Amino acid sequence: MSSATGTRIDAPSSHALNLWADGQKVATLGYEPMNDRWSLDYDADWVATPAAFPLSPALPFQPPAGGYAAGAVKRFVENLLPEGRALEITATTYRVSKSNIYALISALGTETTGAFRFWPSAEAPPVVAAKPPREVSREELDRRIAERDEIPFAVWDGKVRMSIAGVQDKLMVYLDRPLDDGGRVFLVEPPLASTHILKPDPARLVTPHLVINEHFCMALARRMALPVAEVSIYRTPRPVLVVRRFDRVVVQGVGQGVDHGANEPTVQRLHIIDACQASDLPESFKYERNLGGGEHVRNIREGVSFEMLFERVGQTVNKAAASMTLVRWALFQFLIGNSDAHGKNFSFFVRREGLDPAPWYDLVSVLQYPDIDHELAMAWGDAFSLNEVGAFQLADFAQRCGIDRKLLQREAARLAKLVVQHAPAQALADDYVDDGERAFAGQLRDFVMGQAARLTQLAGEAAKLKPEFL
Repeated sequence: MSSATGTRIDAPSSHALNLWADGQKVATLGYEPMNDRWSLDYDADWVATPAAFPLSPALPFQPPAGGYAAGAVKRFVENLLPEGRALEITATTYRVSKSNIYALISALGTETTGAFRFWPSAEAPPVVAAKPPREVSREELDRRIAERDEIPFAVWDGKVRMSIAGVQDKLMVYLDRPLDDGGRVFLVEPPLASTHILKPDPARLVTPHLVINEHFCMALARRMALPVAEVSIYRTPRPVLVVRRFDRVVVQGVGQGVDHGANEPTVQRLHIIDACQASDLPESFKYERNLGGGEHVRNIREGVSFEMLFERVGQTVNKAAASMTLVRWALFQFLIGNSDAHGKNFSFFVRREGLDPAPWYDLVSVLQYPDIDHELAMAWGDAFSLNEVGAFQLADFAQRCGIDRKLLQREAARLAKLVVQHAPAQALADDYVDDGERAFAGQLRDFVMGQAARLTQLAGEAAKLKPEFL
């Protein structure tokens, strides 16, 4: 590259971003583009803080003698980025390659999942907002949903506003109070952090009533006293799922609210990682069959499986509680028919002492849609189709994951009983406002109650199988 005088200016051999959490520098992220070499150096003051925590188990405060595993830093960062069309839109908007992970996190890193902000190394994140937050009216939100084919939903005011993993259209926003109490919706800029995620129905026709589907499954889990994110439906009048972020906590303070009053609430960011990050795997390994289901690669199963997920229990603070949470999560996916429960759909809070399972999210009955693939993201035993799951596959699952089969039987029967108790009431909830939505909710009710009966029977039979048959 040359300057106006013709003198050559050598491109820098390395770049750096600082990671910040709650106004404190955490670490420096280094990147050498020619070698695609990444580094991570924790700040000594952060490490000395009693409440401090590492980015992930694969990136402890004190690296091994030979340094972190090759690619571990890059894999952690890559898992923070959006996927699919949102990733393409981001790359196009910022004129970078989809494979340029460093450029993408530089553009999107001020509001990712978890506690950290990625910030230019010569600067510090602002403490006070430079301008008032940008409010989004109900009418504008409805218009933007309608024109997604012309203007990507992820782009607002020329800036990509989706910086969390996933393929669905999402918008991260700050709500100053609940929407049913006259709350307002704001786009976020540092120092303001988002508190909720808005998810409209997809534009594609193969997944009708997806908002109702996810709301039903999430609300059913909450009725069953399972650990799940809070959801509601906002009408523009189009249905939009509103998901309360569990990696954000609103506390009283000064500086991050929308009006900057003396008692303005602030948003504290909590650190979470998904199962891919906890397993030190790239995003492309989120499915157990990481190379797909083709004939020549279908037996390659290097991605996140139930067995690998249960191996994370060894990294948790309360191992007995974490194991039971994973048992219930797996069984609930069976009950609702969620074939797409993959490695990025389960997360953990990161503490200094270890991991804690986070509330559940992205609970959808994928089997309601006949025109999309139903291959299971994680196999029950060797079964990659829910219809193929029998007593033997459940017993195989239990053995691989170290679960007592009698315990599996009891928990399956308990959850099935709760489904039968609560699914009819959820189908009649006032959240579903027209005949189409109520009919779809009734369809979901009938499906999960059928799955409850099936699971009870199969788990009972699995408990009786002789160990030598496995």
